[in-house]
Amino acid sequence: MKETIEVSSVNYEVYDRLRQRIALGVIPPGKKISIRTLADSFGVSTMPVREALRKLQAEGFVTFERRSVTVNELSVEEVQRVFTIRLRLELLAAEWSLSRATPDDIGVLEDILDTMSNPKIDVKEWRTLNKLFHMRFYQCSESSHLLELIRNVWDKVEPYMTIYSSSVEDFQEAQVQHGEILDLIRNRNLPVLLEKISEHLNYTCEVVTKALANKP
Repeated sequence: MKETIEVSSVNYEVYDRLRQRIALGVIPPGKKISIRTLADSFGVSTMPVREALRKLQAEGFVTFERRSVTVNELSVEEVQRVFTIRLRLELLAAEWSLSRATPDDIGVLEDILDTMSNPKIDVKEWRTLNKLFHMRFYQCSESSHLLELIRNVWDKVEPYMTIYSSSVEDFQEAQVQHGEILDLIRNRNLPVLLEKISEHLNYTCEVVTKALANKP
């Protein structure tokens, strides 16, 4: 006799939306969270919100205090370490992806960069496409485990990309670096591609940490 267990999607939906809000900086680092306010905004009871926050605490996104929950705020040194972890993972992903990337994959990357090159592009849209450009290439690795690790680490520093966006006059330098990365993918030049990805992430880390260090 089979027993069917129906699992509500409410808990996952609350967790997923809350994680996105934190990752995108909608709920910024250092912000105290009201469980009741979140529950009201999602139209649910406090239970799924509390469970979502417990899961986010286990993942290092929030901290439960005596009467509140606070979004974790990384120090400059912690941001640098997360970028270092991200770099190691992305170099492995690039190595696995390069030989598997098809002309269609490269065409998708070209389209993404074309959209990003619009000088009137919205900052939020640029950030979304920036992440998509990198992740779309790494999908060619055909390793769901590696992609999950990269997404988790990326989400740790994603809130601080708001600082990056507000610290540069435009995205021209980043776009030049993206173009160089794409050329190296086209040419299947792995050694130089790995060097360029390292330069690109180190550049981003430097902009973020400098701005974070000068933040009042």
